[in-house]
Amino acid sequence: MKARFLKLVLPAFAILLAVGLAFATENKPVPKIGYYEHPALGWQEVTVDDNCGESGSIACTAFGQQVYSEPNDESTPLMREL
Repeated sequence: MKARFLKLVLPAFAILLAVGLAFATENKPVPKIGYYEHPALGWQEVTVDDNCGESGSIACTAFGQQVYSEPNDESTPLMREL
């Protein structure tokens, strides 16, 4: 009796667990870090949009300042597409 019960319940439990875990996963964006030069405080770290990268036509800004991928390196501005 006990073996028959386990043969029925274990596969059902495995299927329910798989379905439940499939809905529990979520695709979360990874925050990107950029740097801008504050006039009084110097280089500051800021979180930027996911669509900011090293290519594009529109500048990524924070507090009205251009955002760069590295501090003290103004040769790599972060840009985004339209």
